[in-house]
Amino acid sequence: MAAQNLTATKGELISSFVQKELLDSMALAPFCEDLSSMAIKGYDTVKVPKLSSFTVQDRAFGATASDNAPLTDSVDTIALNQNKICKWNFDAADAMQSSTDFQVKSAERAATAHGREMNKQIIAMWKAAAGLSVNAGVSADITIAAILDMREFIIVNEGDLNNTVLVIAPDQEKVMLKLPEFSRYDYNGQTNNPLVNGVIGRVYGVNVVVSNEGTFGTQQAYMVEKSGSAIAIQRAAKYGEQPNIDYGVDGVKAAIDMTFGMGPLQATAGVTNLIAKLQD
Repeated sequence: MAAQNLTATKGELISSFVQKELLDSMALAPFCEDLSSMAIKGYDTVKVPKLSSFTVQDRAFGATASDNAPLTDSVDTIALNQNKICKWNFDAADAMQSSTDFQVKSAERAATAHGREMNKQIIAMWKAAAGLSVNAGVSADITIAAILDMREFIIVNEGDLNNTVLVIAPDQEKVMLKLPEFSRYDYNGQTNNPLVNGVIGRVYGVNVVVSNEGTFGTQQAYMVEKSGSAIAIQRAAKYGEQPNIDYGVDGVKAAIDMTFGMGPLQATAGVTNLIAKLQD
């Protein structure tokens, strides 16, 4: 009984470590709405209701007003179709002869890989869902004109700039840093240098973040209002293991898996006007 308790405790400790590592590596998740609380057992989708709006009309004094058209309701559907797993073997002999704790380090690397995969899927979702494409088909670095076009698009569609972020490809960081409008406080709203401890700053009131995800092509950027996309984690990342004698008496087969979904919000035919992109 003691050994079983120890195994359970070890698994729980590693799972807790995995959760922290995963959260640290999910760099783009904070820029999406989190609908995980709606991704309950027994459902393969999350449905987010949305309503149309009324239009205010003029009514002449002493006259009756016509009835407004009734509200129409629809939903944004987030498919919980991302079932991801990272599985590996743990060789007891290698572990014995190494100063590295392979079991912990393997779990750490697997959790980080899951975080990168989620970032990759978020980028792909933003790319498909963007309602505005600046410089489509033309290879060009990001410019102030492109930033202002994307910013205007978000504002016109009633987006909140306080919840908006500009995510740029690594090759665009140097371009951004050379833009006077990025470094001058009268444009970015800061009284200090926008580069603090290597953190990228703001431009025209919008936070700027660099992402090095594999699906992020060169000369690309996404301006995203948080309420324009969502993630929903149905089954959080969990660590499990079992004996694997093929790799020695103490050999182990281990895995980390999770299930989630993501998609645009306030969307029509999969496209939302709360995401803009610089797409070449």
